[in-house]
Amino acid sequence: MKLFDQAQTRFLDEVKRKVPGNISLAEVIADDLNISNDSAYRRIRGDTHLSLEECMILCNKYNVSLDTLFENSTNHIVFNYRAINQETFTFESYFKSILENLDTIKQFEVKEMIFAENDIMPFHLFKFETLAAFKLFFWMSNIHHFPQYVNSSFDINSFSKELLGYAKQVWESYVSIPSIEIWSDENINVTLRQIEFIYDCGKFESRDVALQLYEELKEVILHIQKQAAKGYKYLYGKENAVGDDKNFQLYYNEVTTMDTTVLIKMGDTRMVLLGHNVVDILTTADPLFCEHTHKILDKIIKNATLISVVGEKVRKRFFLKLIDKIDQYIERMKNK
Repeated sequence: MKLFDQAQTRFLDEVKRKVPGNISLAEVIADDLNISNDSAYRRIRGDTHLSLEECMILCNKYNVSLDTLFENSTNHIVFNYRAINQETFTFESYFKSILENLDTIKQFEVKEMIFAENDIMPFHLFKFETLAAFKLFFWMSNIHHFPQYVNSSFDINSFSKELLGYAKQVWESYVSIPSIEIWSDENINVTLRQIEFIYDCGKFESRDVALQLYEELKEVILHIQKQAAKGYKYLYGKENAVGDDKNFQLYYNEVTTMDTTVLIKMGDTRMVLLGHNVVDILTTADPLFCEHTHKILDKIIKNATLISVVGEKVRKRFFLKLIDKIDQYIERMKNK
């Protein structure tokens, strides 16, 4: 039974990674499985084996895959997959799951998120309803091909206030968590091209809608520039309402282009989120995978230029390039 003992240890280690560091794993297991603390400790030590029903309870509660029990190779990584669809995992569910994750992260005293993307992190765009609705429209019509959006024009009123409210809550929750973001000159290109594409497809009521989106995108960039200069994040228009004055580091990466990668630190626990199919998310807490990802991100950061608080000259030049690029699209749109 030695192999099963090792598998049970791996499984409970995965559960432990999902529990805030100030909470005892034994207390969690005892409460969730409705057993005594002594029985919980016997399971943690391996003296007593978890039943299949107990494994399922913990899997469902902490979003841990049963594959962890059978994992016995450093070349095999177990991921949790969240894929958008209209039946079982809608965008409402998607935003709720992100909010739950952010709420979990916030419970830890020591926490941090590291973002490396080839697009603007959507969290930043969610502060504006029109931009948030546009991103949702693009994802639903051109990525996931929701029938009601494929052949329709963009209309912010086709999205419920509740859905857009969830998007805004995601941004507001993100603002309170210390983060490192790695940007390049390419980060705004995707959104710029998406706006132009939808306009060229005749899916805007008028040119003014596209121009409004470009102007809002410019406001997003200017807001990020101000946050970078100060070294902390704050809600739009609430510069003085800051809880943590050192929670934002921005790096300018001139060389390496990354796929969407997010490394989350929660106490001693690490987790990696990978973008898939633009919006879908692959998640793992595999220690070796997280360690390798962390090393790669550290190398990129060491080769990048810190432009938050320090590096004023590089910061101004970088953001000026982004603003100039948006202005070019605005002028091009006006002449269409």
